[in-house]
Amino acid sequence: MPLDWHAVVEKMTNVQRMVHLAMRYDVYDEERIRSDLLKERRVTYEDELTIQAARMGCPGRSGRLSNGAILSQLYGMSKEDSESIANTYNYDLAIAILHIFSEVPTANRYVYAKRLSEWEEKRGVWKHNQIALYTEGSARALAQEHFYQYNAGILGVAILEPRTGVCPVCVALIARGEVPLREAMRTPPPFHPNCPHYWRTVPQRVPPSECPLLWMGE
Repeated sequence: MPLDWHAVVEKMTNVQRMVHLAMRYDVYDEERIRSDLLKERRVTYEDELTIQAARMGCPGRSGRLSNGAILSQLYGMSKEDSESIANTYNYDLAIAILHIFSEVPTANRYVYAKRLSEWEEKRGVWKHNQIALYTEGSARALAQEHFYQYNAGILGVAILEPRTGVCPVCVALIARGEVPLREAMRTPPPFHPNCPHYWRTVPQRVPPSECPLLWMGE
């Protein structure tokens, strides 16, 4: 269930509400975030197709996406993430405002602005990296899944990386070592929120004469 920042704001003073209104993310911020995420996912998806083709012995093939079903899928993923990112930011902002009030009950809007600027900077240090990691990982996982799905008949194995984990699912898959490629493609990461894992595939190489037959996007 999404965090309800509206309920937190309802309990605020007028000054606190004004500060939250001035700093909160709105639909325009969501659109900006969605656009940035989609661009990153598209570039990463195409890059991953290119990498997989090279690993199979076809370095001359490049991934490509046009306006099709896959790009629409990436759009949907990015839209959902942008809404979640904006909602989480607005909630965290509300909690930060209340925290400032608990420390400085007499705080005015200028005090809030100064402290929230510092809060936003500290938050951005780890939050931006977290978002970037998830965005890249989800795009590469989807590209790998599609690459081996649409290039049917290509066999090989996959190994979950990095080789350490905390989640029971990740730990179990790491312990298995090499997993049949088809099986790995049926269980793409992420396996839980903020999951850093991805399948490192070890496909069979194909002869150069078959490289033009590889599916490389749409």
